[in-house]
Amino acid sequence: MMPPLEAVLRFPGHASLLADHFPGAPRVPGSCLLEAMRRAVEEAFPSRRVCAVRRARFRHFVLPDSDLLCRMEPGDRGDALPSEVRCRLLHGDACLAEAVFSLE
Repeated sequence: MMPPLEAVLRFPGHASLLADHFPGAPRVPGSCLLEAMRRAVEEAFPSRRVCAVRRARFRHFVLPDSDLLCRMEPGDRGDALPSEVRCRLLHGDACLAEAVFSLE
C-alpha cells in the first residue's frame, strides 16, 4: 500500500472570486476546493489525470488565507498508478472537505 502524499494549499483572501462569496464574510467556494484537490492529485501522479469525482463532502467553511493540508491516499490495491485517490483537506485536526477522485 502506498503511503499518503501531502500538499499545502492556500486560497488568497484578495482573490476577486471571494468578494461575492459571501459579502462581508468570505468563504472559499466548494468548486475551488475541488479544483485545488484535483490539481494536487494530478501533480502527485503526473502520468494520470482525474476523470471523475466519485464523492465529495464539504464539512466546514474554508476561510481565505488559511494553510490547509491536502492529504492524498491512493486506492488500497497497492498499485504504483492508482485508479482512485481519496483527498482530505485538513486544518489542524479538522477535516474541512474530502473527495474521492477517479483517475485514468
